[in-house]
Parts: sequence; structure tokens; C-alpha cells
Amino acid sequence: MKNMLVVLDGSSSDEHVLRQAIQLAATSGGNIHLFMTVYDSIEELNRYVGFDNYQEVKQSILDEAEVKLRRLTDKFGDHFTSTMHWGRRWHFHVISEAKKISADLVIKAVQRHSRIAEFLHTPEDWHLLRGASCPVWLVNDSTAQLNRVVAAFSTLDETENHRLLGERVLQKASELATALNIELHVVSVVPDWSQTQAIVGPMPGMPGQFPTVIADMGAQALEHAEDVIRETLVKLAIDSDVIEVRRGFADIELADAVGDSGALVIGSAAARKLTAKVADKLFGNTSEKVIHHVRGDVLVVH
Repeated sequence: MKNMLVVLDGSSSDEHVLRQAIQLAATSGGNIHLFMTVYDSIEELNRYVGFDNYQEVKQSILDEAEVKLRRLTDKFGDHFTSTMHWGRRWHFHVISEAKKISADLVIKAVQRHSRIAEFLHTPEDWHLLRGASCPVWLVNDSTAQLNRVVAAFSTLDETENHRLLGERVLQKASELATALNIELHVVSVVPDWSQTQAIVGPMPGMPGQFPTVIADMGAQALEHAEDVIRETLVKLAIDSDVIEVRRGFADIELADAVGDSGALVIGSAAARKLTAKVADKLFGNTSEKVIHHVRGDVLVVH
């Protein structure tokens, strides 16, 4: 985490986001570059109506944003390089700027959106998560002090890419926990098969044995998941303060593990093929679902 791109928007969240970045840079020795997004509905009004002093009003808004940015940086007594961008679709320019400075981390405040709004128009946050070539840290605007990093680790190993992604999640989580000097928790979630019979009904030929078989399968899955976690941690030479395997829905359980004062590190492998985009539009991948529930910070690793 040597080159960090911090995305600001002139809101009250900017100070908290920059403070988190500075804390991380102080321990990791990283550099911070600021990217200020500026936009006002005057742009839309000018397109539909048009008025003579549009450029003057726009420049006044940009000047005001510049003043806000300078006041913020002066407050921390440091000088940062910065870029300012006017426009609604800012994610393209953030991704481009991250590549330009070879950023290994993008940090910004998390923005909440309704599920209906996401279906009709995917928010810029989602575009950033899917398009960024480096991890994205979504900082929750909370006064709670972070006390743990929770690495969301999948033990399914469906493909080699999934396995490598899981290892990157553990490595980034370990780096973040070390940089912030807080505990590292590794959490895996497996399905709760005890609810399966409510969906598919008892299996033919074993009406009384089905619950027992399902319970045994669940216990084996929990044991296997913990073994996989420990083996991977040994392979990567990572020490974890807590290893936990939970049953249930991943988004709900991970959000609970993070709580109000944790930072979740999770992998995102959102496919970019047309059919996969349609599926993501309807259901979303796990990392995007988690953001609906988690109350702490989220670091998304690609």
C-alpha cells in the first residue's frame, strides 16, 4: 500500500476518509494522492435550458471545492498532490487516475443506495468496484475506532482463480491489520444445510435419517473449512488472532462478524461478460451484497 488514491467529494465524510488514509500511510510509508469529484445539477439545467453565465457559475463551484480541499489538507498540516474532476460519471476518471499513479489502493467513503436504484442505474461505487485494477477501501463514516480486520475467506476453491483470489484477500487483510496495528480475524461461511429439508423435502428412502445425515454433512463442512483456512495461513506465513467458521448466509454472517468497529476484506470476481452482467444486475455478487448489511469498513480485493 505504497501509492494510495483518496477519493473526496466535498462532503462531511472527507475528513474521516483522509484521516484513515493518513493513519495507514504513517505505518506503511505510503504516498497519498487526492482526487476531488465535483458536480452540480447546474450541468443538467444548462443542457435543457441554457443560460449566459453558466461558465461563471461552474467556475465558482469549482473554486469553492478548491477552497474546501485546501482547508482540509491544511488541517492535517501536510501537502498532498491532487486532481479535481467535474462530472457525474467520475468512476472512469478515478480508475484512470489510479492506473496513472500506479495506485495499489483506492480509498473513498461508502455511499448507500436503495436496491431499486441499483437495478435501474448501477451506482458509481459498483462501477468502481468492478473496474478498478487495485483494491478499493470503502470507508464507513463512523466515529468508531477500528479494532479488527475480518478477512472473508472462501474454502470452496471452485477454480484456481478463486483460490488465488482467496490468498490475495488473506494477504491484503494481514497487511491492513499490521499497518493499523489491530487484530486479524479470518472468517469463512458455509451454508446451513439444516434448512435444506424445508426447501427440497425429505429424501426418498431415508425419512428418519435425513436430519442426521444433514447434521453430519454440516459438521464435516465446518471441520473441512477450518482445516483449509489453517493450511492456507501456514502456506502464506500469516498469523491470525481469530479463526471462525460460521453457518448461514455469507452477507449476513460477515456483516455480523465485522460489527460496528471492524474492517471487512473480501474478494470480488464479478464477471464482465454480458450474461454475467445481467446476472449481477439481478442478484449482485457477494461483495456487493455485503455492503448492504455491513456497518464497518469494506476493502474489496480483485
